[in-house]
Amino acid sequence: MAKGSNTTSLRGLIVRNFIGFAVFSAVMFSAVNFMIAYVIEDKYFNLHLQAEADYLASQHSTHGSWPEPRFSYMKFYPKADELPAEISLVLATEPDRVEFPGTGEKYFHIHRFNRNQGPFLVSEVSDMLMVRSHTRFIVLVLSIIAALVTLLAVYFAFKLANRTARPMSQLADSVSSLKPDSLPAHFPANQPEDEVRELAGAIDQMISRVNHFINREQHFTRDVSHELRTPISVIKSSVEVLLQHTEQLDNEQLKTLKQIDFACVQMEQTVVTLLSLAREKNHHQTPGTKLLPLVEKSVLQQANLLRDKTVEVEIEVAKGVQLLMQEAEILILLSNLIGNAFQYTTQGTVRIAFHARELTVTDTGTGIEDAIQNRVTEPLMKGKASPGFGIGLSLVARLCEHHNLTLKIVSTDQGTTVSIGDLPIR
Repeated sequence: MAKGSNTTSLRGLIVRNFIGFAVFSAVMFSAVNFMIAYVIEDKYFNLHLQAEADYLASQHSTHGSWPEPRFSYMKFYPKADELPAEISLVLATEPDRVEFPGTGEKYFHIHRFNRNQGPFLVSEVSDMLMVRSHTRFIVLVLSIIAALVTLLAVYFAFKLANRTARPMSQLADSVSSLKPDSLPAHFPANQPEDEVRELAGAIDQMISRVNHFINREQHFTRDVSHELRTPISVIKSSVEVLLQHTEQLDNEQLKTLKQIDFACVQMEQTVVTLLSLAREKNHHQTPGTKLLPLVEKSVLQQANLLRDKTVEVEIEVAKGVQLLMQEAEILILLSNLIGNAFQYTTQGTVRIAFHARELTVTDTGTGIEDAIQNRVTEPLMKGKASPGFGIGLSLVARLCEHHNLTLKIVSTDQGTTVSIGDLPIR
């Protein structure tokens, strides 16, 4: 998110809502004031007319006759048919109406002494109108006031938004400056605003937990390194001693010992690679590791998976291809990809090829289940028929990510193709 963006930033959100509320309030304030002025004016005319009607009624009660109104703009009509035509026409359709716009700019208010039977007292108030006669001026004044209020709202909105968003921006800058490989022991949480201080405190707690997890992981990998390497070295040494007395072994025993020796070497390399991945450290540059011998080793090691199967293995790897990767890493990639291909192919072909910095393993097996195809590289993700633990392709994906390699898996019910691209070559 860009700092100056008002479309998604907290600053823009505050400004938009503050200005919107101010404009709405100004418009509502103007409209309500305009309506109040109208109502007060009409109320005044009606009260004034009612007061004069009460006076005429009291005079009629005392003297038995209706006197003339005391104000020149009021007229007394004994009967309905004596009313002006412009009033009579409206009363014909709206008999209860008390306000009547007349011709020109005339405006009338009427009072009924005996409902619509009469007599009637009519007040022509055109010369006393203040709101209706100055509507444009009043609207203009109220519009100017609303505009001024809006301008003030814009000013205060930006001021408030800057003041509110500044601590968040500073906090975001502090968070963005953090380096995953060198997290501080404590994050500055002494912020003046309560909410920002709470957020900074939460970040500080998270960093503390991350540091704790990193330390725990480092202790774990160090302990694993020691605990695994020791028994592997013991087994490897014992096998080497036995291999020095091959005259006492038959062919089957010798074959088994060689398999154990090869597995020890591979396990030792695998442990080094896994621990290096766990520490997230880059490997030292290698002078080059030949690919074809490792492919052949992996094929021989996984050959037992093809026992009693009519599967042909095709290897299309040039002899001179060398990868700038550790041998253990290449073996992990090959053993997992070739092992999966052998495991799930009952007949047909498994093809291992390397062209244009891309290693491809293609089989004619049953393919990956549709339900897990998009998640097959997640840890512990495996199909229903898989005898493994769902770790192999996850480890392959981690190695590819570690070396910035591309991993592509295409699978149908006719087979699976796994491609690893951008491999570094010598």
